[in-house]
Amino acid sequence: MISAFEVFSDRWSFLGESPVLSDDGNCLWWVDTEGCRLLRTDVASGRTEVWDAPEAVGCIALRPDGTLLAGLASGIFLFDPAKGGFDLACSPESRRDVRFNDGALDPAGRFWAGTMQFTLTEPAGAIFCVEADLSHRRVFDGIWTPNGLAFDPVRSRMYFSDSHPTVQTIWVCDYDVATGTPSNRRVFATTHDFAGRPDGAFIDEDGIYWIAGVEGSQLLRFAPSGEALEPIAFPVTHPTKIIMDRANPRSVFVTTRRTVPEEDTHASGHVLRAILR
Repeated sequence: MISAFEVFSDRWSFLGESPVLSDDGNCLWWVDTEGCRLLRTDVASGRTEVWDAPEAVGCIALRPDGTLLAGLASGIFLFDPAKGGFDLACSPESRRDVRFNDGALDPAGRFWAGTMQFTLTEPAGAIFCVEADLSHRRVFDGIWTPNGLAFDPVRSRMYFSDSHPTVQTIWVCDYDVATGTPSNRRVFATTHDFAGRPDGAFIDEDGIYWIAGVEGSQLLRFAPSGEALEPIAFPVTHPTKIIMDRANPRSVFVTTRRTVPEEDTHASGHVLRAILR
């Protein structure tokens, strides 16, 4: 199913997350959440540029004008690569003990992003929808660690998950892209029977839901029916998010976490790339 993985980025992260390909496919944006960094890797060479962020950065989204939306600890920020600075755009969450975690764009360009509590002493996370004009609304509450946000425009679906070890559940909703309204939330799948917990996800051209099995050295896949497909072994224990190159649908990129800073591996913490067979 997948050929051997290769190290794609020449820089590593403590907690790599939120890979986003540029519209022209020439570079991959991603973040180091625990390192408070935004990174951009050239697809041809693997060379990586780095910008320091003022806070932990959990997720990013690329805007049509080339700027980025970034979910940091205290809110949604705008980042302009030409200027290199982060400017607060909006603060959907009033609590100071949470930060933004996973995020994704819907087919209409809305930025959906979830928050999680730093200490994880309660399910204080929520999922917000941020419109193009930066107005926002809270849609889901009571989540420990929101993850797995992904959209299937063909089947008009929205997916999200909770990675907490006691939950490990993926939900699916019917999704009205015209209004940005999810409905009929229901359990799609759980990962209690797998080694990896659900982390970042994407939907491929066949409607299959791919999700990084963090802590389990696996990429997990589920058919649109929710049926579990055979997991794919991964060479790093903590894959965090996986995306497909839409211009080259046989190519996937996976961010990873380096759990021990001095860990001496050739892949841990890097972005990995693989070709589907």
